[in-house]
Amino acid sequence: MTLSRSDELNMEESDLRPAIALILAGARPGRDAVAEIAGVPIKVLATVGGVPMVARVIKTLESSSLVKERVLCGPSWEIMQGQALLHEMVETKMLRWVAPQQGPSLSVKSFLEQSPQDLPLLVTTADHALLTVEMVEYFLRKASQAQVDVAVALVPYSVVAKAYPQSKRTVIRFKGGGFCGCNLFLLCTSQAERLVEFWTQVEGERKRPLRLIRRLGWFMLVRFLVGGLSLSDALGELSQRMGISMKAIILPFPEAAIDVDTPEDLALVEHIVEQQEKG
Repeated sequence: MTLSRSDELNMEESDLRPAIALILAGARPGRDAVAEIAGVPIKVLATVGGVPMVARVIKTLESSSLVKERVLCGPSWEIMQGQALLHEMVETKMLRWVAPQQGPSLSVKSFLEQSPQDLPLLVTTADHALLTVEMVEYFLRKASQAQVDVAVALVPYSVVAKAYPQSKRTVIRFKGGGFCGCNLFLLCTSQAERLVEFWTQVEGERKRPLRLIRRLGWFMLVRFLVGGLSLSDALGELSQRMGISMKAIILPFPEAAIDVDTPEDLALVEHIVEQQEKG
């Protein structure tokens, strides 16, 4: 039975439906310094603590009672056939595999078109090597309580900078402070497809906060530049333009904002895991 939008939005926490997790594991076109330094065909196969990053993410999601199924989007089937662990997971139905598209947003769009019933959909990335069950379940519970079409996880930049001052992260600065993305999204209802469509239009600007804010209009851009635009105002404007409800879920975990985009990120993540295992 398909739930209506009102039914989807009025779920109580006690009725929290386990999510399906879509793990984005494709490769962007061009040279990848992380893959090169790690000596692997694709970045997500680089090891952290002796375990490929993608396998760490899969294990975390498998360990959560709030995730009922894991779908791996990428790597290509040719690469998959050379990865015994991943191939076995797919063959034994522990993991569903779907082909990646040209970029994360198009991969999510394609998946929703083929499997519109797979909601709520938790979207994350295979280079999120520090992802933990605690992060996932904190986000899913808070997102469920919010009763919105889309929830996005963010960490205050101050939290990240205090814990890992050496980490270079993309920061969107709003009135009251800056925030870092966490590569964690929950698409709760079918209306979330509107955000995915918007994502496909702005994906190339993901590292350029000013260009993203300009999408909200020049008035919002001016407010942003003079420090007068809050996170809630920005999300409110975006929600209104797309006709959906959105909420930012603020996470208290600095590690949630650290994915692996560069060799320096890989070294930092390796160091963090080493310290965690010692402690």
